Amino acid sequence: MAFPDYKKDLENHEADVNHLLDKYFHTGPSAVFIGAPPGEEAKLKETVATTLFEKFRVRVHPVQLVICGSAHLGFSPVADKLGKPFDSKTSDIDIAVASPELFELCWTELQSAGLDEDTRALVSRDLFWGFINPANIQNIQSFGTGWWQAFGQLKTDRAHGVRGRLYKNFWSMHSYHRITVLGGRKKVTVPK
Repeated sequence: MAFPDYKKDLENHEADVNHLLDKYFHTGPSAVFIGAPPGEEAKLKETVATTLFEKFRVRVHPVQLVICGSAHLGFSPVADKLGKPFDSKTSDIDIAVASPELFELCWTELQSAGLDEDTRALVSRDLFWGFINPANIQNIQSFGTGWWQAFGQLKTDRAHGVRGRLYKNFWSMHSYHRITVLGGRKKVTVPK
């Protein structure tokens, strides 16, 4: 499905947000792997799972790894970049990692990290939605540094890089993606 289909569904206020998430965000093949040899998406997820185990000694099943954003859709769903096509030269493959074990490991370390006020505000905002954005903690504690290094070593010819965001569980991921749909709906229905 392409951006015009998504935009049309956003403009239809009768279309349930959860249905849009199921239809676009959490099903079907990822756009970044269209035309790829069979199994390439699964191979990337296996590599991510192995890398996370090697770095943190926590097993993550590939089903806990969800390719999202423009790499999955083929276009950005985020309001300020809505409809911008995925570009393999500049775009990353964003992976939602839904792992309660990794989340608790990171959260426990963050609680004793002595975060400055600005970083604490960023982390707190994300925690409300049930995720930790490693970009906000990459130089703060060993988990953040390790996460950034683990994803930084992942290479693919399908994208500029591979990045991961850590969610407490699938519900938290779903909830955060839901506000992305609502933001996109607001953008396409607000008079310009």
